[in-house]
Amino acid sequence: MHLPAFQTAHLRLAIILGVFGLVLNLFPIPLFANVQLILGNVAVVIVAILLGPWYALITALFTATGLMIVWSSPHVYLLFLLEALWLGFARRRDIQILYASVSYWVLLGIPLLAIYMAIIAKMPASHIPFTAIKQAVNGMIYAAIGELCVVAIPSLWHFKGKLTNLNRRTFSSQLSYLFTLIITVSLLVSSLAFNHFFIDKQQVMINRNLDDTATHLSHATDNYLAYNTQVIASTAKFLSLSNAGINEWQALLSSVHDSNQSFKTMLIANEQGNLLAASPMANIVNLDRLAEISSVMDREYFIQAFYHHKTFVSPAFIGRGFGNDVIVAISTPIFSPNAPNQARGIVEGSLNLRYFSNIDKQNLHHEQQSILLTDENNNLIYASEGLGLAPLSPLSFTKGSEIYRARLKLMNLHNLDSNTPEYIYAQHKLNNGWQLYVLEPFVPLLKLAERQYVNMVILLFCSLVGAFFITKAISKLLTEPLSLLAQHFGPAVQDKASDEKFEHDLLDKSTPKEIYSLYESLASNQQTLLEHQQELEQKVQQRTQDLEAANVKLKDLAERDPLTNIYNRRYTEHQFSLIQQMCERGQDAMTLAILDLDHFKQINDTYGHLGGECLKVVAELLTSFFKRDIDLLSRYGGEEFLLILPMCNALNVEAHLNEFKQQLADTVIINPQDNRSFNVTASIGAVIANATYSDALEYWLKQADANLYLSKEQGRDRVVCSLIV
Repeated sequence: MHLPAFQTAHLRLAIILGVFGLVLNLFPIPLFANVQLILGNVAVVIVAILLGPWYALITALFTATGLMIVWSSPHVYLLFLLEALWLGFARRRDIQILYASVSYWVLLGIPLLAIYMAIIAKMPASHIPFTAIKQAVNGMIYAAIGELCVVAIPSLWHFKGKLTNLNRRTFSSQLSYLFTLIITVSLLVSSLAFNHFFIDKQQVMINRNLDDTATHLSHATDNYLAYNTQVIASTAKFLSLSNAGINEWQALLSSVHDSNQSFKTMLIANEQGNLLAASPMANIVNLDRLAEISSVMDREYFIQAFYHHKTFVSPAFIGRGFGNDVIVAISTPIFSPNAPNQARGIVEGSLNLRYFSNIDKQNLHHEQQSILLTDENNNLIYASEGLGLAPLSPLSFTKGSEIYRARLKLMNLHNLDSNTPEYIYAQHKLNNGWQLYVLEPFVPLLKLAERQYVNMVILLFCSLVGAFFITKAISKLLTEPLSLLAQHFGPAVQDKASDEKFEHDLLDKSTPKEIYSLYESLASNQQTLLEHQQELEQKVQQRTQDLEAANVKLKDLAERDPLTNIYNRRYTEHQFSLIQQMCERGQDAMTLAILDLDHFKQINDTYGHLGGECLKVVAELLTSFFKRDIDLLSRYGGEEFLLILPMCNALNVEAHLNEFKQQLADTVIINPQDNRSFNVTASIGAVIANATYSDALEYWLKQADANLYLSKEQGRDRVVCSLIV
């Protein structure tokens, strides 16, 4: 493929628009999620319409660089440079830009973008259709805007050197396409605005719903913790004030536990951390033995309650003695009745974490939403089953990326390095420092936006179909009267002058005034035109004859040397390729020879005007000696003559040239003024080769000229010939 030479004015326009597009693409208009409206590519469309693919490619390099700076994704170069070439070549083939843009995104753009997102960007499959569709919609928007800019800016109509249509379009098709552009831009822009406000409203509703759920669940959890904390505190206070003996504490603890099933286990420990009572009894084989081997003195809930004299709600931890489950302990000190500030043990209850599963399932939006509960150390106390997170593990997540714009809080739980959000969330801090998160998958909202875009494309298609029939009907009102006038006043009836006024149903009061005025003007001028027709035909006939004669003379002057009447250099160079191709097809040899007259300057200086006569004699001798119709003889410049002898016998050429050289040397040239006579000799350099040697004249000339130089060096009046095998 040969790239065209760039014109300075066209290159300047492509670069200026490219820089303008780059600046626009640095500030894309954010919509929802990763939807950004890019308008800088309008510059690429304008250049593709006016100047074709290669200038559009230059502009696209600038505009794609702007997107690369903003998005940091190299796919923009592949996607938008290919689009520039596609639109430019479509314009060259007279395909309208909007239709070319639609075909590009359907056939190439969307598949390439989907492959890139799936394989390279590692985007989840659920996000790919939305991203691809919104980019295609964006492409149709800036393609339509670019076409409208060319239509609306008068200075671009007559831009020098711009591409023109291959075929003249009908008024109806032009009007239909203009309506299509206007409807496309109007509908897509209004649909984008509607979708933007609709999705915004959905986000507000989701945000409010998540916040309400988080607030409700937080209050429920706070109340749950407060109530159970109060149960433990009340039990400890009762034991502190009661005169019941330690041997009665087991029965009391079991009674409290039976009436408060929120606790998985409960226990009472003395000042050494040894267990004095525990519930349920089923978990205890031998309390005395358990007291000997078990101590909770090292547990934080014992330390905080016993030594710091406060009710304590622990972070999540793994229990021991009664199982290895993840528990949250609530503990409070038991004081001596005689010494209110002296602790003599603690009461502890291990919360049953199944409660959080119950409140999760009681959530009205349980199927769509999940919850996470973390303690003050950011360790998981509870996670909805569908999240696949283990209790007591540290909660690790990343917040939504800058690529996805939303009015919601976004997070990634599983794929922390991904730019694609997984969940929408609301966060609420509990009174004791715990954090409650309510999560909802991001994909359903994305699918809703995707459906909106698909509906927009379907609506656009239906609108365009409707616009097609409407514009056909409108254009019919204008084009049918014009068509009738064209038929009546066209070339087919110009020879039939008539005094009758042309009448037709379409040429009535409903006909537009401009068209009826045109009809009257054509009718009044028709007769005058017919009168001049015959006179013009006679003049044209005479001019044609004069031109034919002049053309014959001009052709002769263009192809032949005026002095010698043999062919000139330009004709020879033009004919060489035809002769070479003819010989190449037949696998024939050909000869190219340069003949230069020896000491011709001396002849000119001595005999004056006879130098020209000498050249005529040489030309006549050449014509009489090389008589074949296929031989080409020409004056190549000054005293040089060029001979091209196709389909020659390679073994006889040199002898034939020597015969001519000798005949020329024997020819006597007489000066008619003083009857002085003189002879002239010639040096000849020739090359003989198969026609496949080269299809370029300069290679043949170079070899022949080298041989001519050898002939001169060897004393002139010689033939030096090379045979190239």
